[in-house]
Amino acid sequence: MFRSLHYWLPVLVVALLIFTVVILSAAGNSRFDRLAEASAVVPEVSLDEDPPTAKELKKLVQQAAMSGDSVALAEVLRTLGKMPGRDPAAAILSSAASLSRGPDDIYWFLLQGVAGFKGPDAFTEMGEFVVRYKSKPISRDLLNALRKCKLKYVNRVIRRVLATCPQDMQLMAVDIAAGVPVRRTVDVLLPVMAREDAKERGGKKPQTALKLAIIAALEALTKQPLGNSVINWQGWWGKAREQGLKVIRDAADDHTPTTGLARPLDPVRARQFLGLEEMAAGSVLVIKGPTAANGNDTNFDHIEHVLDRINIRHTVVEKGELEKPSFKLDGVAAVFINCTQIHRFCQSPGHAAGAYTGKRLHRCEGPAPHDTVQFKMKQDAIDKLVKWVEKGGYLFTEDWCLVEVLEIGFSDFLRSGDALEGGDVAISPERGMTAHPLLRGVFVAPVDISALRRKYWEDDEDDDEDQEYDPAVEDDPGDKDLDRGKTAVGEGETPGIEEIGDPDIRLIEHRWKIDKESPALDIQSKKVQVLIDSQDLEAVCGEGAVAVTFPVKRGRVVHVLSHFGKQSSSDNEATIENLLVNFLLQVRIRSEANRR
Repeated sequence: MFRSLHYWLPVLVVALLIFTVVILSAAGNSRFDRLAEASAVVPEVSLDEDPPTAKELKKLVQQAAMSGDSVALAEVLRTLGKMPGRDPAAAILSSAASLSRGPDDIYWFLLQGVAGFKGPDAFTEMGEFVVRYKSKPISRDLLNALRKCKLKYVNRVIRRVLATCPQDMQLMAVDIAAGVPVRRTVDVLLPVMAREDAKERGGKKPQTALKLAIIAALEALTKQPLGNSVINWQGWWGKAREQGLKVIRDAADDHTPTTGLARPLDPVRARQFLGLEEMAAGSVLVIKGPTAANGNDTNFDHIEHVLDRINIRHTVVEKGELEKPSFKLDGVAAVFINCTQIHRFCQSPGHAAGAYTGKRLHRCEGPAPHDTVQFKMKQDAIDKLVKWVEKGGYLFTEDWCLVEVLEIGFSDFLRSGDALEGGDVAISPERGMTAHPLLRGVFVAPVDISALRRKYWEDDEDDDEDQEYDPAVEDDPGDKDLDRGKTAVGEGETPGIEEIGDPDIRLIEHRWKIDKESPALDIQSKKVQVLIDSQDLEAVCGEGAVAVTFPVKRGRVVHVLSHFGKQSSSDNEATIENLLVNFLLQVRIRSEANRR
């Protein structure tokens, strides 16, 4: 059938725009500048009766990406997002998949871009893509990008993941579902909850992690505290469904906790966060440096202040206490160590500070004698920590703790590298690690849910107007296509361009503040997992790791190359804070498992 000119005109506009922007721009935006040497030739797109093939669209995306101009690439993504069918999304996803270890900027931009599409067929393609690539890192990274999506069509992806993908991806899908308050989301989750419930064999086995996540998601969606009983959930939903979630939620009491974090937690973790209040007293310990005799604080950070702000019970001790033979770590589940001054300095009261001498110190200008001290953790205390971790303890360290503790007690895993100049560096999750429990919600674009809530309710109310809909079978009636042999595009009329909303093409560039003379990470073992890295940092010292974790027998260590309270925005501060919250949630899960 002949397509009208306006159908393909945007493609030509994009091609002309790319060509114009590349010619007129001296350089691209942000870190895309490094790619400006790539070809800027844009493929021709025919406007005859045959639409561009998937191959042609992919070439268009790749040429825009390699042009070195983020504005041009964003315009391509924005235009493809308004085109109907699966091919535009397929072109973007296949382009991202082809970047095996290419520039991180483009990789994440493509995934964030396609996750902002609003056409239903795009989500069908994304659903098929994550299943097809479920053994690859990109499938996890696409799901992480979809965390910002609140459209009902994302259930096309969620349903497929919950049906056939590994558990780590299923947990990510439930996180997405918790933020999509339409009835079909509940319809998708309940059968999976029943499936997981059957694995308990009538209470003979513990609840699965997936079932616990689904319960938290259902409680977040409905505000109903119905617990772990499948029968209760199914019975209640059978009667309450016709009311719609708006009525259900408006009539319910909201017990979502409020925290002092830089950015609110997602609905699932917000409810899991409540369990942290139930941790036994003494479970969380913070080790800090002392105050010097001249009144100077030797701590470069105060993790205890963050724990205070988010109402996590904890105990604070100075290094000297840990060094005492009488001090025991019995009953402690998690230890945080502040980054402190570990080099020798004068603490004589009244002595003035002179010129900077390095190691975050200044020359003492006072008269002799000098009261020179060094508050560095002693070997006996480090040995005590190592044994505690090996027995199941969780240790969180930062910055100079790498020199003070880790390369002494855990040198088989991690050692200190070059002292860095410091400053802001762009960071991103290690590809594929977005499914790691410690990165849940860390790299997720913020969404103003209150501003979009009315749209959600409209989607929810319109869901059942189509008599073909069967909540037990599919998430929407357009999710089938017999021609392609798979669940795909709808059998009815393809929506026109004007019926597909503008895609949300945004990429939050996360940056990480590194202090002067912070040591780079020198990874010694394959057991060390890089959670967050920086290509900027890698270009400077050859190792881009910013946050890592590794297991030590029954325990675990997490180390970050930065401090709390140092980041330049709430989004960047939320990165390190969410890492801390995820660390605590893993501690709670481990503690509960040990009690069983």
